[in-house]
Amino acid sequence: MKPANLRRWRLVHRWTSLICSVNLLILCVTGLILVFHHEIEHLMGDEFDTSYTEGQARLPLESLVGVARAANPGLEPKFVSFDPEEPGANFIFMSAPGVRDFEDGRWVMLNGYTGANQVLKPPEETLTGFLLKLHVDLFAGFAGQMFIGVMGLLFVVSTVSGLVVYGPFMKKLAFGLLRFRRGTRIANIDLHNLLGVATLVWALVVGLTGAILSFSPLILTYWQETELVSMIGRHTEPMTGTPVTVDQAAQAGLAAFPGMQIAFIAYPGNEYASDRHFSVTVRGQTELTQKLLSVALVDAETGQLTETAEMPWYITAVLLSGPFHFGDYGGLPLQIIWALFTIVTGVVTVAGFVVWVKRPRTRTATSEAGVQDASDSRMGSKA
Repeated sequence: MKPANLRRWRLVHRWTSLICSVNLLILCVTGLILVFHHEIEHLMGDEFDTSYTEGQARLPLESLVGVARAANPGLEPKFVSFDPEEPGANFIFMSAPGVRDFEDGRWVMLNGYTGANQVLKPPEETLTGFLLKLHVDLFAGFAGQMFIGVMGLLFVVSTVSGLVVYGPFMKKLAFGLLRFRRGTRIANIDLHNLLGVATLVWALVVGLTGAILSFSPLILTYWQETELVSMIGRHTEPMTGTPVTVDQAAQAGLAAFPGMQIAFIAYPGNEYASDRHFSVTVRGQTELTQKLLSVALVDAETGQLTETAEMPWYITAVLLSGPFHFGDYGGLPLQIIWALFTIVTGVVTVAGFVVWVKRPRTRTATSEAGVQDASDSRMGSKA
Protein backbone atom coordinates (compact mmCIF):
# COMPACT_ATOMS: atom_id res chain seq x y z
CA MET A 1 0.00 0.00 0.00
CA LYS A 2 1.28 3.46 -0.85
CA PRO A 3 2.26 5.63 2.14
CA ALA A 4 -0.40 8.24 1.32
CA ASN A 5 -3.17 5.61 1.29
CA LEU A 6 -1.87 4.10 4.50
CA ARG A 7 -2.00 7.49 6.21
CA ARG A 8 -5.61 7.94 5.10
CA TRP A 9 -6.59 4.54 6.44
CA ARG A 10 -4.74 5.30 9.67
CA LEU A 11 -6.68 8.54 10.12
CA VAL A 12 -9.97 6.73 9.43
CA HIS A 13 -9.10 4.08 12.00
CA ARG A 14 -7.91 6.56 14.61
CA TRP A 15 -10.92 8.84 14.55
CA THR A 16 -13.65 6.26 14.10
CA SER A 17 -12.15 4.39 17.05
CA LEU A 18 -11.86 7.46 19.26
CA ILE A 19 -15.37 8.70 18.48
CA CYS A 20 -17.08 5.43 19.36
CA SER A 21 -14.77 4.26 22.19
CA VAL A 22 -16.75 5.60 25.17
CA ASN A 23 -20.04 4.41 23.74
CA LEU A 24 -18.47 1.05 22.91
CA LEU A 25 -17.42 0.58 26.53
CA ILE A 26 -20.99 1.29 27.67
CA LEU A 27 -22.30 -1.26 25.17
CA CYS A 28 -19.73 -3.83 26.30
CA VAL A 29 -20.63 -3.48 29.99
CA THR A 30 -24.40 -3.51 29.44
CA GLY A 31 -24.19 -6.19 26.75
CA LEU A 32 -22.11 -8.44 29.00
CA ILE A 33 -24.92 -8.47 31.58
CA LEU A 34 -27.75 -8.66 29.05
CA VAL A 35 -26.28 -11.85 27.57
CA PHE A 36 -27.52 -13.54 30.77
CA HIS A 37 -30.80 -11.63 31.02
CA HIS A 38 -32.93 -14.78 31.33
CA GLU A 39 -30.86 -16.08 34.23
CA ILE A 40 -30.86 -12.68 35.95
CA GLU A 41 -34.63 -12.28 35.61
CA HIS A 42 -35.10 -15.74 37.10
CA LEU A 43 -32.87 -14.97 40.10
CA MET A 44 -34.55 -11.62 40.74
CA GLY A 45 -38.09 -12.94 40.37
CA ASP A 46 -38.90 -10.73 37.37
CA GLU A 47 -40.03 -13.61 35.17
CA PHE A 48 -43.57 -14.02 33.88
CA ASP A 49 -45.40 -16.87 35.63
CA THR A 50 -46.47 -19.40 32.97
CA SER A 51 -47.08 -22.32 35.31
CA TYR A 52 -50.03 -24.64 34.61
CA THR A 53 -51.31 -28.12 35.46
CA GLU A 54 -50.00 -30.96 33.33
CA GLY A 55 -52.43 -31.75 30.54
CA GLN A 56 -54.22 -28.42 30.92
CA ALA A 57 -55.39 -26.93 27.61
CA ARG A 58 -54.76 -23.36 26.58
CA LEU A 59 -57.66 -20.98 26.91
CA PRO A 60 -59.25 -19.60 23.72
CA LEU A 61 -57.78 -16.28 22.70
CA GLU A 62 -61.22 -14.69 22.88
CA SER A 63 -61.40 -15.65 26.57
CA LEU A 64 -58.04 -14.02 27.23
CA VAL A 65 -59.16 -10.91 25.37
CA GLY A 66 -62.22 -10.87 27.62
CA VAL A 67 -59.97 -10.88 30.70
CA ALA A 68 -58.02 -7.96 29.25
CA ARG A 69 -61.22 -6.04 28.52
CA ALA A 70 -62.50 -6.58 32.04
CA ALA A 71 -59.24 -5.33 33.51
CA ASN A 72 -59.24 -2.25 31.26
CA PRO A 73 -62.77 -0.83 30.87
CA GLY A 74 -63.11 1.53 27.94
CA LEU A 75 -60.12 0.13 26.06
CA GLU A 76 -60.14 -2.18 23.06
CA PRO A 77 -57.72 -4.94 22.02
CA LYS A 78 -55.44 -3.90 19.18
CA PHE A 79 -52.69 -6.50 19.17
CA VAL A 80 -52.14 -10.03 20.49
CA SER A 81 -48.55 -11.22 20.74
CA PHE A 82 -46.85 -14.51 21.63
CA ASP A 83 -43.31 -15.17 22.90
CA PRO A 84 -41.69 -18.33 21.47
CA GLU A 85 -39.45 -18.55 24.54
CA GLU A 86 -42.47 -18.40 26.87
CA PRO A 87 -45.20 -20.49 25.19
CA GLY A 88 -47.60 -19.97 28.07
CA ALA A 89 -47.47 -16.18 27.90
CA ASN A 90 -49.91 -13.99 26.00
CA PHE A 91 -49.50 -10.25 25.56
CA ILE A 92 -52.49 -8.10 24.59
CA PHE A 93 -52.16 -4.42 23.73
CA MET A 94 -55.15 -2.31 24.75
CA SER A 95 -55.87 1.28 23.73
CA ALA A 96 -58.77 3.69 23.20
CA PRO A 97 -61.29 3.04 20.41
CA GLY A 98 -60.34 4.64 17.09
CA VAL A 99 -56.62 4.94 17.92
CA ARG A 100 -54.51 3.42 15.14
CA ASP A 101 -50.98 3.81 16.52
CA PHE A 102 -49.30 2.29 19.55
CA GLU A 103 -48.13 5.46 21.26
CA ASP A 104 -50.75 5.38 24.04
CA GLY A 105 -52.18 2.29 25.67
CA ARG A 106 -50.97 -0.56 27.81
CA TRP A 107 -49.91 -4.17 27.54
CA VAL A 108 -51.81 -6.82 29.47
CA MET A 109 -49.77 -9.96 30.23
CA LEU A 110 -51.81 -13.13 30.74
CA ASN A 111 -51.08 -16.75 31.48
CA GLY A 112 -52.48 -18.51 28.41
CA TYR A 113 -53.50 -21.58 30.46
CA THR A 114 -55.03 -20.00 33.55
CA GLY A 115 -55.95 -16.51 32.36
CA ALA A 116 -54.07 -15.02 35.32
CA ASN A 117 -53.35 -11.34 34.79
CA GLN A 118 -49.83 -10.80 36.06
CA VAL A 119 -48.71 -7.27 36.75
CA LEU A 120 -45.00 -6.94 36.14
CA LYS A 121 -42.71 -4.09 37.05
CA PRO A 122 -42.24 -1.49 34.34
CA PRO A 123 -39.15 -2.52 32.32
CA GLU A 124 -37.12 0.47 33.52
CA GLU A 125 -37.66 -0.63 37.13
CA THR A 126 -35.94 -3.98 36.61
CA LEU A 127 -32.18 -4.43 36.31
CA THR A 128 -32.31 -6.00 32.85
CA GLY A 129 -34.91 -3.48 31.65
CA PHE A 130 -32.79 -0.57 32.85
CA LEU A 131 -29.66 -1.95 31.19
CA LEU A 132 -31.50 -2.75 27.96
CA LYS A 133 -32.80 0.82 27.76
CA LEU A 134 -29.27 2.12 28.32
CA HIS A 135 -27.90 -0.32 25.75
CA VAL A 136 -30.50 0.49 23.10
CA ASP A 137 -30.95 4.25 23.25
CA LEU A 138 -29.08 5.75 26.25
CA PHE A 139 -32.49 6.80 27.64
CA ALA A 140 -32.76 9.28 24.75
CA GLY A 141 -35.58 7.62 22.81
CA PHE A 142 -35.53 7.55 19.03
CA ALA A 143 -32.64 10.03 18.75
CA GLY A 144 -30.55 7.95 21.12
CA GLN A 145 -31.30 4.79 19.16
CA MET A 146 -30.17 6.44 15.93
CA PHE A 147 -27.01 7.64 17.70
CA ILE A 148 -26.26 4.08 18.82
CA GLY A 149 -26.75 2.91 15.23
CA VAL A 150 -24.22 5.44 13.96
CA MET A 151 -21.76 4.37 16.66
CA GLY A 152 -22.23 0.77 15.55
CA LEU A 153 -21.36 1.67 11.97
CA LEU A 154 -18.28 3.59 13.16
CA PHE A 155 -17.22 0.52 15.13
CA VAL A 156 -17.48 -1.62 11.99
CA VAL A 157 -15.43 0.93 10.01
CA SER A 158 -12.88 1.05 12.83
CA THR A 159 -12.56 -2.75 12.80
CA VAL A 160 -12.13 -2.95 9.03
CA SER A 161 -9.68 -0.04 8.88
CA GLY A 162 -7.67 -1.53 11.75
CA LEU A 163 -7.26 -4.74 9.77
CA VAL A 164 -6.14 -2.77 6.70
CA VAL A 165 -3.62 -0.67 8.67
CA TYR A 166 -2.11 -3.32 10.93
CA GLY A 167 -2.57 -6.50 8.95
CA PRO A 168 0.55 -6.11 6.75
CA PHE A 169 2.78 -5.30 9.75
CA MET A 170 1.40 -8.02 12.03
CA LYS A 171 2.15 -10.66 9.40
CA LYS A 172 5.82 -10.12 10.17
CA LEU A 173 5.33 -11.17 13.79
CA ALA A 174 4.67 -14.59 15.25
CA PHE A 175 1.03 -14.95 16.24
CA GLY A 176 0.63 -14.17 19.94
CA LEU A 177 4.06 -12.52 20.28
CA LEU A 178 4.17 -9.59 22.69
CA ARG A 179 7.35 -7.55 22.36
CA PHE A 180 7.98 -6.60 25.99
CA ARG A 181 11.64 -5.95 25.25
CA ARG A 182 10.57 -3.01 23.10
CA GLY A 183 8.79 -1.46 26.09
CA THR A 184 5.31 -1.65 27.59
CA ARG A 185 3.83 0.63 24.94
CA ILE A 186 4.86 -1.65 22.08
CA ALA A 187 3.69 -4.68 24.08
CA ASN A 188 0.32 -2.98 24.60
CA ILE A 189 0.09 -2.29 20.88
CA ASP A 190 0.81 -5.96 20.16
CA LEU A 191 -1.79 -7.06 22.73
CA HIS A 192 -4.33 -4.63 21.27
CA ASN A 193 -3.77 -5.96 17.76
CA LEU A 194 -3.66 -9.60 18.81
CA LEU A 195 -6.98 -9.42 20.67
CA GLY A 196 -8.46 -7.33 17.87
CA VAL A 197 -7.62 -10.00 15.30
CA ALA A 198 -8.85 -12.79 17.60
CA THR A 199 -12.27 -11.12 17.90
CA LEU A 200 -12.42 -9.71 14.36
CA VAL A 201 -15.26 -11.82 12.93
CA TRP A 202 -17.30 -11.64 16.14
CA ALA A 203 -16.84 -7.85 16.29
CA LEU A 204 -18.02 -7.43 12.70
CA VAL A 205 -21.08 -9.62 13.30
CA VAL A 206 -22.08 -7.91 16.55
CA GLY A 207 -21.34 -4.43 15.18
CA LEU A 208 -23.36 -4.92 12.00
CA THR A 209 -26.30 -6.60 13.73
CA GLY A 210 -26.31 -3.93 16.42
CA ALA A 211 -26.47 -1.19 13.80
CA ILE A 212 -29.28 -2.99 11.97
CA LEU A 213 -31.27 -3.34 15.20
CA SER A 214 -30.74 0.33 16.02
CA PHE A 215 -32.10 1.39 12.65
CA SER A 216 -35.00 -1.10 12.87
CA PRO A 217 -37.64 1.62 13.53
CA LEU A 218 -36.75 3.21 10.19
CA ILE A 219 -36.70 -0.18 8.45
CA LEU A 220 -40.07 -1.19 9.91
CA THR A 221 -41.61 2.16 9.01
CA TYR A 222 -40.41 1.75 5.43
CA TRP A 223 -42.06 -1.70 5.24
CA GLN A 224 -45.30 -0.34 6.70
CA GLU A 225 -45.44 2.59 4.28
CA THR A 226 -44.58 0.56 1.18
CA GLU A 227 -45.31 -3.16 1.07
CA LEU A 228 -47.89 -3.30 3.88
CA VAL A 229 -49.76 -0.26 2.54
CA SER A 230 -49.71 -1.79 -0.95
CA MET A 231 -51.03 -5.10 0.37
CA ILE A 232 -53.81 -3.47 2.37
CA GLY A 233 -54.63 -1.04 -0.44
CA ARG A 234 -55.74 -3.92 -2.66
CA HIS A 235 -58.59 -4.66 -0.23
CA THR A 236 -60.56 -1.55 0.67
CA GLU A 237 -64.07 -2.97 1.06
CA PRO A 238 -65.82 -1.38 4.06
CA MET A 239 -66.69 -3.43 7.14
CA THR A 240 -70.47 -3.81 7.45
CA GLY A 241 -71.09 -6.81 9.70
CA THR A 242 -69.94 -8.15 13.04
CA PRO A 243 -66.26 -9.21 13.12
CA VAL A 244 -65.34 -12.84 13.69
CA THR A 245 -63.47 -13.84 16.83
CA VAL A 246 -59.70 -13.58 17.05
CA ASP A 247 -59.58 -17.39 17.31
CA GLN A 248 -61.23 -17.73 13.89
CA ALA A 249 -58.73 -15.28 12.43
CA ALA A 250 -55.85 -17.24 13.97
CA GLN A 251 -57.16 -20.53 12.54
CA ALA A 252 -57.45 -19.03 9.06
CA GLY A 253 -53.91 -17.69 9.26
CA LEU A 254 -52.48 -21.01 10.44
CA ALA A 255 -54.36 -22.88 7.71
CA ALA A 256 -52.54 -20.75 5.13
CA PHE A 257 -49.16 -21.73 6.61
CA PRO A 258 -49.24 -25.36 7.80
CA GLY A 259 -46.68 -26.24 10.45
CA MET A 260 -46.22 -22.64 11.57
CA GLN A 261 -47.22 -20.96 14.84
CA ILE A 262 -48.75 -17.57 15.62
CA ALA A 263 -46.31 -14.73 16.23
CA PHE A 264 -48.84 -11.91 16.62
CA ILE A 265 -52.27 -10.81 15.45
CA ALA A 266 -53.19 -7.21 14.64
CA TYR A 267 -56.86 -6.29 14.95
CA PRO A 268 -58.63 -4.33 12.19
CA GLY A 269 -58.23 -0.59 12.46
CA ASN A 270 -54.60 -0.17 13.48
CA GLU A 271 -51.40 0.59 11.59
CA TYR A 272 -50.52 -3.08 11.11
CA ALA A 273 -53.86 -4.06 9.53
CA SER A 274 -56.66 -2.65 7.39
CA ASP A 275 -60.04 -1.45 8.62
CA ARG A 276 -61.58 -4.73 7.50
CA HIS A 277 -58.86 -7.33 8.05
CA PHE A 278 -56.98 -9.08 10.81
CA SER A 279 -53.25 -9.24 10.09
CA VAL A 280 -52.09 -12.67 11.25
CA THR A 281 -48.30 -13.07 11.36
CA VAL A 282 -46.83 -16.56 11.77
CA ARG A 283 -43.35 -17.94 12.44
CA GLY A 284 -41.60 -21.31 12.21
CA GLN A 285 -40.97 -23.62 15.14
CA THR A 286 -37.19 -24.13 14.97
CA GLU A 287 -34.46 -21.84 16.32
CA LEU A 288 -33.88 -20.41 12.85
CA THR A 289 -37.39 -20.34 11.39
CA GLN A 290 -38.77 -18.66 14.53
CA LYS A 291 -37.21 -15.49 13.14
CA LEU A 292 -38.73 -15.89 9.67
CA LEU A 293 -42.20 -14.35 9.47
CA SER A 294 -45.08 -14.56 7.01
CA VAL A 295 -48.31 -12.54 6.97
CA ALA A 296 -51.90 -13.51 6.23
CA LEU A 297 -54.72 -10.99 5.80
CA VAL A 298 -57.95 -12.49 7.14
CA ASP A 299 -61.31 -10.89 6.38
CA ALA A 300 -62.75 -9.87 9.75
CA GLU A 301 -66.33 -10.12 8.44
CA THR A 302 -66.16 -13.59 6.89
CA GLY A 303 -63.16 -15.17 8.57
CA GLN A 304 -61.80 -16.13 5.14
CA LEU A 305 -58.21 -15.78 4.00
CA THR A 306 -57.74 -12.77 1.71
CA GLU A 307 -54.03 -12.68 0.88
CA THR A 308 -50.66 -13.94 2.11
CA ALA A 309 -47.17 -12.48 1.85
CA GLU A 310 -43.62 -13.25 2.93
CA MET A 311 -41.59 -10.67 4.80
CA PRO A 312 -39.04 -8.87 2.57
CA TRP A 313 -35.32 -9.52 2.99
CA TYR A 314 -34.65 -6.36 4.99
CA ILE A 315 -37.24 -7.29 7.63
CA THR A 316 -35.74 -10.79 7.80
CA ALA A 317 -32.32 -9.17 8.31
CA VAL A 318 -33.69 -7.26 11.31
CA LEU A 319 -35.31 -10.38 12.77
CA LEU A 320 -32.15 -12.48 12.39
CA SER A 321 -29.95 -9.74 13.84
CA GLY A 322 -31.40 -10.10 17.34
CA PRO A 323 -30.12 -13.58 18.21
CA PHE A 324 -26.77 -13.01 16.49
CA HIS A 325 -26.28 -9.76 18.40
CA PHE A 326 -27.17 -11.05 21.86
CA GLY A 327 -26.02 -14.66 21.42
CA ASP A 328 -29.22 -16.03 22.96
CA TYR A 329 -30.00 -18.83 20.49
CA GLY A 330 -27.54 -21.55 21.55
CA GLY A 331 -28.04 -21.92 25.27
CA LEU A 332 -25.59 -21.25 28.09
CA PRO A 333 -22.39 -22.37 26.26
CA LEU A 334 -22.92 -19.78 23.53
CA GLN A 335 -23.84 -17.14 26.09
CA ILE A 336 -20.50 -17.74 27.85
CA ILE A 337 -18.63 -17.44 24.53
CA TRP A 338 -20.46 -14.18 23.76
CA ALA A 339 -19.59 -12.87 27.24
CA LEU A 340 -15.90 -13.71 26.83
CA PHE A 341 -15.75 -11.98 23.45
CA THR A 342 -17.49 -8.96 24.95
CA ILE A 343 -14.89 -8.74 27.73
CA VAL A 344 -12.04 -9.04 25.21
CA THR A 345 -13.58 -6.28 23.06
CA GLY A 346 -13.68 -4.03 26.13
CA VAL A 347 -10.01 -4.77 26.80
CA VAL A 348 -9.14 -3.98 23.17
CA THR A 349 -10.97 -0.66 23.42
CA VAL A 350 -9.27 0.38 26.66
CA ALA A 351 -5.83 -0.76 25.47
CA GLY A 352 -6.17 1.14 22.20
CA PHE A 353 -7.24 4.31 23.98
CA VAL A 354 -4.34 4.09 26.46
CA VAL A 355 -1.87 3.56 23.62
CA TRP A 356 -3.25 6.62 21.83
CA VAL A 357 -3.09 8.79 24.97
CA LYS A 358 0.54 7.77 25.61
CA ARG A 359 1.62 8.13 22.00
CA PRO A 360 4.85 10.02 21.27
CA ARG A 361 4.14 13.69 20.70
CA THR A 362 7.00 14.07 18.22
CA ARG A 363 8.71 11.74 15.81
CA THR A 364 12.36 12.00 14.82
CA ALA A 365 13.48 11.89 11.23
CA THR A 366 15.20 8.59 11.95
CA SER A 367 12.07 6.90 13.31
CA GLU A 368 10.02 8.16 10.39
CA ALA A 369 12.51 6.67 7.99
CA GLY A 370 12.67 3.29 9.71
CA VAL A 371 10.01 0.89 8.47
CA GLN A 372 9.55 -0.93 11.74
CA ASP A 373 9.47 2.19 13.88
CA ALA A 374 7.01 3.74 11.45
CA SER A 375 4.80 0.69 11.75
CA ASP A 376 4.99 0.90 15.56
CA SER A 377 3.89 4.53 15.38
CA ARG A 378 0.97 3.59 13.21
CA MET A 379 0.05 0.81 15.63
CA GLY A 380 0.09 3.30 18.45
CA SER A 381 -2.70 5.29 16.83
CA LYS A 382 -5.19 2.41 17.13
CA ALA A 383 -7.98 3.38 19.51
